[in-house]
Amino acid sequence: MDIELHYGRDSVTLQIPEGNVAAVVRPRQSGSAVHSQQGILKQAIDDDATGFFDVVGGKVLGILLPDGTRDLPLETIGVALLEKCRSAAKILFFICTGTHHADTPENRDIIHCLSTLSEKAGIAYEVIAHDCRQSPLVSLGVTRRATAIQYHERLNEPDCFLTVSDVKHHYFAGYSNPVKYFVPGLCAFETIQQNHSWTMDPRSRAGIHPWHADTQSRDNPLACDQLEAMEKIVAGRPVHALVTISTDGVIQWAAMGPAKTVASRAFEKADAWNSFLVEPVSKMIVSPGGLPNDVDLYIAQRALELTKAAICDHGEILFLSACPNGVGSERTTEQFYHKLICPLDEITVFDRQDYRLFSHKPYRLAHLIKRLDRLWFRSQIESSIIEKMHMTPCLQPQWVVDQWLSKNPDEPILVIDGANKIFLRTTQ
Repeated sequence: MDIELHYGRDSVTLQIPEGNVAAVVRPRQSGSAVHSQQGILKQAIDDDATGFFDVVGGKVLGILLPDGTRDLPLETIGVALLEKCRSAAKILFFICTGTHHADTPENRDIIHCLSTLSEKAGIAYEVIAHDCRQSPLVSLGVTRRATAIQYHERLNEPDCFLTVSDVKHHYFAGYSNPVKYFVPGLCAFETIQQNHSWTMDPRSRAGIHPWHADTQSRDNPLACDQLEAMEKIVAGRPVHALVTISTDGVIQWAAMGPAKTVASRAFEKADAWNSFLVEPVSKMIVSPGGLPNDVDLYIAQRALELTKAAICDHGEILFLSACPNGVGSERTTEQFYHKLICPLDEITVFDRQDYRLFSHKPYRLAHLIKRLDRLWFRSQIESSIIEKMHMTPCLQPQWVVDQWLSKNPDEPILVIDGANKIFLRTTQ
């Protein structure tokens, strides 16, 4: 059978005998057409019985949005929301970049989109793209886990907040969720670094968050630290959220209301739709899902983190990730790429007290590479660089599959597309 997988702006098609396909796992597709997106959003907004849009009348409203590394269908959402926000005195749009660059072509596109929609709606507005090193900051003490809270000073201006959050599993924060738009989204580099040092605690993992409906799925120290910092920053001001679950930029589900309430609902929906129980395999093919999810290796790696539970020790993974922007941004180079080209035994030694931001990435990837026989990497990154990072360049993905089957004609192969929104669990 032919299986098509996302790869950058294009796709890769692999031929695998049907009897060798353990499963093809993709994020849930509801079949919603583009023209129905407004209906899904309108229903979510109309179902919010809290009167939030009455509260914003005459107030300064802060709307928090993801940056251009996410595939949120912004224009569709903006049209639905801004019609309801006309009564606000002003809207401050915050592009929540975390440690990503603020001035990128993708973020400029977001600014243009927000400007066009706001002017068409006749709303007073301002767009603020956060820069974790250069934006003006305010300090607000420390959390119980000793994270110094420093955040964008203009977060003090809104009377109320609305986050627009596409929810999916996150390999150490539990889920992408409204809290992350405040912390780390609008915080200082040092705040993010201190919070992210908890990535190395085994309790900081996918599917666990303090807002989870299941009381047994709340003990995530990194997510708890983020939540505490966010609560200090908002200081009792109302925080609502429009949460969505989307695939390939198409909204599958949406809800609106108090952030905690609707995020908890979204977590349950993400668990039901995009968390899969699979049998472990020795051969696996993984695609993050195309741009922007494989824009560079730093971003794309989360696809491996969310699916690695399914690969057996001494197995092989074929990773299809275009990475047109290379290994990662310049600011990640020292702690990501330069660490990743060190000897594997050296990379996998870790002390949380000496943590430096981004260093969790090579640590986790090195552990995965060490337990595999081979990690094949089909990418636009130069082969020599891939080899330095302890992976094997792959020019012909079909050749890899054929070699697997020539060695074992009965080999089961697990195929994952859109892996950045998939969470795999195993029966073992």
